[in-house]
Amino acid sequence: MASRKGRNQSCRPAVWALNLLLGIGLFPALVQAECKVETGGTNAAAVFTLHLSETCTEAEREARAVSAKDLMRALATGRGVDLAGVVIQGDLVLDELPAQKVAAVKGLSLEDRRLLEGLNGEEVHVIHGPFVIKHSQVRGRLVNRLKQGFLVITGPVVLIQTGFSGPVDLSRTVFLGLVDGSSAKFEQESYFVQDRFTQGAMFSETRFGPHARYHRSMFTGPAIFRGADFPGLTEFLEVVFEQDANFSRAAFHMGTGFSGVQCRAKCDFSSTQFDREAFFLFARFDRAVTFASARFHAQSDFSDATFKEPDDLAQATFTRAPVLTRTARVTSAVPGRQEAGPFSQQVTIVLLVAALGLLVYILKSK
Repeated sequence: MASRKGRNQSCRPAVWALNLLLGIGLFPALVQAECKVETGGTNAAAVFTLHLSETCTEAEREARAVSAKDLMRALATGRGVDLAGVVIQGDLVLDELPAQKVAAVKGLSLEDRRLLEGLNGEEVHVIHGPFVIKHSQVRGRLVNRLKQGFLVITGPVVLIQTGFSGPVDLSRTVFLGLVDGSSAKFEQESYFVQDRFTQGAMFSETRFGPHARYHRSMFTGPAIFRGADFPGLTEFLEVVFEQDANFSRAAFHMGTGFSGVQCRAKCDFSSTQFDREAFFLFARFDRAVTFASARFHAQSDFSDATFKEPDDLAQATFTRAPVLTRTARVTSAVPGRQEAGPFSQQVTIVLLVAALGLLVYILKSK
């Protein structure tokens, strides 16, 4: 009797564990993790912080939506922003932040101050500290409408895996920290005109909208657009890349302009896809540049471009021969490996079928 009682007691943990597993499998909602909310804590005075965990439902995120007005008030008082997993409602109009002279900006390193002093005395609108909006949804505009002066962001800018349903215009912005927009999604226009990326920028696997512009921007640090998708018009006109620029595996689906670009370090266009016209007029490549396995499905124009080191354009595939009028190249190999178009592919198939039919006829006649 005692041994039977002992066996029953020893079985209870196993039975309890089995019931728990069955409960998880049959009623997962009962054990769903709660929505965890993290705020700034002791750092709240310096940074507006709100992190919602991955376990939060869409309804819970909507219920805790962040007002753009609250963010603007925080930025105007000198606080940074650190948001994760949130929904932002409303427009962030950053040119409405207070203007000031460069000499009045506090907390700058000597190098950054010298950089800003080179802006010809123009006033600046400053975001102090980080500007982080990751794994989030921005349901409004994010814009800087300045025609004179600059927006200055002193800390890192992180937009990883964030969706922007409204237009984004961060033109005339000086980024003193690293910019990371990897895997972000811009549903409308995204403009970064006349910007300064002092620590580099990453837009790997980023999906841009109907129009992307980086006209006359300068990348002092590395520029990484590996695997980025550009479904609309794309402009990198007169952009300066001081360090390596990586566009490998990027896809440009509409007209694309790299005219006047200056690649002062290595530029990588390997396995890049150009579905429509691609212009590299007056482009200058001071260091090695690679187009290996790149595919040009429409006209490409390298007129007046300068290659100061050997290029590998011959390893790219062209549906139409590239235009090389007055192009200065070290490499003597003539690019122009042509890719069969739809019509030529159809002709090839017809010829193969005809040849197969002829072969069958000859075999039957023997």
